[in-house]
Amino acid sequence: MSEVSEGEGGYVLRNHISLIAKYILVIAVFAAIFFVNLLDVLWENLFKASVVFILLLGACVFPMYFWWKKTTFTFGDTEILRVTDTVFRSVKHIQYTRLASVSVKRDIIDRIFGTSTLTFNVNSSVNATSAEATLVLKRDVADELRNRLNSMIFEKEMTVEEDREVETLIKVTNSDVIMHAVFAQPTYMSIFGLIMLFYSVVMLFVGNSGGFITAAILFAISEIIPFISIILKYYNYRVYRVGDTITIEGGLITTTRSSFRVNKISSVRMRSPLMARALGMTALEVEVVGLSDGDDGNKPVLCPLKKREDAEALLADLLPELYFEPTPEYQPRRALIPMMVADSLYTVVIVGVFVAIFILAESTVAGLGSTWSMLVTASEVAAAIGLPVLLFARSGLAQRNRTVDMGRDSFMFVYGGYDVSTEYVNYDKVQFVALTSSPLQRRFDTARCSVQLMSSVGFRSIESGLFDPDDLARISDEIMDRIRDGRYDYRKYV
Repeated sequence: MSEVSEGEGGYVLRNHISLIAKYILVIAVFAAIFFVNLLDVLWENLFKASVVFILLLGACVFPMYFWWKKTTFTFGDTEILRVTDTVFRSVKHIQYTRLASVSVKRDIIDRIFGTSTLTFNVNSSVNATSAEATLVLKRDVADELRNRLNSMIFEKEMTVEEDREVETLIKVTNSDVIMHAVFAQPTYMSIFGLIMLFYSVVMLFVGNSGGFITAAILFAISEIIPFISIILKYYNYRVYRVGDTITIEGGLITTTRSSFRVNKISSVRMRSPLMARALGMTALEVEVVGLSDGDDGNKPVLCPLKKREDAEALLADLLPELYFEPTPEYQPRRALIPMMVADSLYTVVIVGVFVAIFILAESTVAGLGSTWSMLVTASEVAAAIGLPVLLFARSGLAQRNRTVDMGRDSFMFVYGGYDVSTEYVNYDKVQFVALTSSPLQRRFDTARCSVQLMSSVGFRSIESGLFDPDDLARISDEIMDRIRDGRYDYRKYV
């Protein structure tokens, strides 16, 4: 049950009792794992162990029930008032004008009890990876409340039912979601997963069960688990815009619907990992202050991996305020020299570290047989050749890809080597701009521009490639000019 009443100051709600059921489930799972591990010891005293288990569960549940009973949410004309009147009284004021988004989630427990979970995210980096407040309600009550919030926060007069009927701006099939799960990971994560897979096969071949299990677990963590979680998260994906509000939704087991206003967006990014770029595909991600994509703190995805032309068309339709047709300025050729010199220094240091590791490995496996010695020797050769090639190839790709351009309301950085990102940044969302240049970079009249802005996971820094310092200085000049001539107006972003 969830208690609903009209109280002094507004509309008063309390979390649905199923919130305690979620809490009990988590405790029961961890307690069961603990007791199972001690089953051999406890089996002879099973009755006493069961009593202890129940008492511990009750001791954990009672404080949760007390917290649930003493926590209320009052929805007034201008703010949400969250009051927890337990041993330590807590009063939290959440102004509607400060909300970046209101998300709706439905997991298995929600489906069983017919509830929805509302999460409220404010326009702040302090709580970037967690919601400012969470409220579990019966689904019809949650829908009614969302209708009220749409009109107060997002200036949307549509009901939830009408909102669900809005056509998605791009069709994302479940095949697209699978492609995103396979190719959207950063290249270094994919390489690490492949190394762990190779290592697990080798350990299985030589009969080392401990090494096989360790490598298999690391492979599952780096490849299998992300693959499954992405499919579960973006199944039946939809994205649409109504007025100044963008909504993204999807999910198989746990469904999520997040809405945020355009004026809360700091930047939008087209991200193309190496394999995805080889297939001509890119994903769209957005930086919304105070909004991360679920509990993992990831950036919200506007579009899973699609053909680049489709993603650009979606970006132009969805966010014309930030997108512009670029006429990019490419990184000058002279910038390649300091990059290659830096790579040479990195190569000396990294190869030196690997040589020390392999010397230690050779002495360790000396008495284990020819298979191990051959494996270490092959690894030495692969590292000596592969690491320099990877470093210098990254600089070569970066030299070809890095660009910069300036539009009316945003500027664009293209950065990265193997994984390339094209990011459109709102001038008015930049916290500060810094130009840095090493002695060698100054010798070739180049500099790097570092831009810091508030993001989905707190503060974030974006770095350009190496360009002429005067060209990069135009970005900070444009930001200051917007403040001086009145084009920047903070009232647009509250």
